[in-house]
Amino acid sequence: MKNRNITGIVLAIIYCIVLYFILTDSPPGEAPNNPFWVYLFIPIGAIVITSLFDYVIKFDFFRKKKD
Repeated sequence: MKNRNITGIVLAIIYCIVLYFILTDSPPGEAPNNPFWVYLFIPIGAIVITSLFDYVIKFDFFRKKKD
């Protein structure tokens, strides 16, 4: 298994949790009124965040390189 970027994984999990609560927020007694495609932002955003940290940014806050 490749060494994954822990910072990207943690940020993706935080993103998923926050976006879930934003999308399911509605007035009391009413169901959330969102189209189905809006909920695809949760996994697509997580994939984009982890890919950015794995291939583009390459900075891992939790696993620092020893000099």
